[in-house]
Amino acid sequence: MKKFGFLFFICMMFAFGAEAKLQFSAPIDVDITAEDAVQAKEQAMRQAQREAFLEIAGKLTDAENVAKLNELTDDEIVHFVQSVGVDNEKIGGNKYVATLTIQLDESLMRDYMAENGMIEIETTELLVIPVFKPENSYVPLLWEGNNVWRQNWLSKGLIKFGSMQMHTIGEHFRQLDRLNADTALYMDTVVYDALSQMNGSDKIYVAYAETMLNGDLKITIKDEKNKAEDSFTVLNDNSDNIFDKAIEKSVMFISNMERRAGYQSNRATSNTLNAVYMYADMKDWLSKSAMLSALPMVEGVDTKSFGGGKVNFSLRYLGTLDELWTAMQEQGLSHEAADNYYIIR
Repeated sequence: MKKFGFLFFICMMFAFGAEAKLQFSAPIDVDITAEDAVQAKEQAMRQAQREAFLEIAGKLTDAENVAKLNELTDDEIVHFVQSVGVDNEKIGGNKYVATLTIQLDESLMRDYMAENGMIEIETTELLVIPVFKPENSYVPLLWEGNNVWRQNWLSKGLIKFGSMQMHTIGEHFRQLDRLNADTALYMDTVVYDALSQMNGSDKIYVAYAETMLNGDLKITIKDEKNKAEDSFTVLNDNSDNIFDKAIEKSVMFISNMERRAGYQSNRATSNTLNAVYMYADMKDWLSKSAMLSALPMVEGVDTKSFGGGKVNFSLRYLGTLDELWTAMQEQGLSHEAADNYYIIR
């Protein structure tokens, strides 16, 4: 009897261990009748995605937050869907019956819920150093009172974006004697190490804003940890605070640079998948191909064949499929798993 009790205890330990890892997929049984089978399948897909989304969300947060998530539209929910598996499918007349296994994007869902105060997740701390060069000036500014770029960053307080928290460099960093606008822009190891130690994080970004003669802002984002940089321009249309627009776009660039650094440091080998895209015309496919090629983890898009309103292609990428799907969803693209390829929409 003691032996049976011990074995039962061990089995229960394994059972609870398996449950500790939340699954971000859910099988949903659908039985839909509509005007025709096509509409029935579309309705079933929307219903299954919503049910799976809310079911999984209910394991992460309370009923009040689940009710808020239920207010999202079908088009908004589909951005969280990573793949759809189809079993026991029956189509006929105006009816669609199947078991649809909906796989959600874990990181995207956790980030969204964290941003909206529904859950707490481990955050990545980043320090942003806003350096500004006004129009007709040859001297960049950091601590000076007329650094309106830094003042705008400070006015935002702590900026949360997904699992990232961005702090703007404060006055207490002035005690680093060697830190000024020039040493921030051309940061050496001594300054970087001192900043990292004082900040408690080695993720340090310099956001360099230059006012152009026409009032546009040229922004250069420098990742000091990985010695990488990227830049963009915010046009001056005299409608809103141009610095607000520049900060919003800077946050997006910093997020992408963090993600890109992760791909490059963690994975050196590339993977390939086969896919199909239903295109309206050649211009449509060229636009989507360019969009895919611009993703940071995509090494190449190779077209194989055209015909019947669809293009067959292969996509070479770094990292995992989860990371690829997340990046595609951020660009408004979705996917569905087929036998040995994916359907991109």
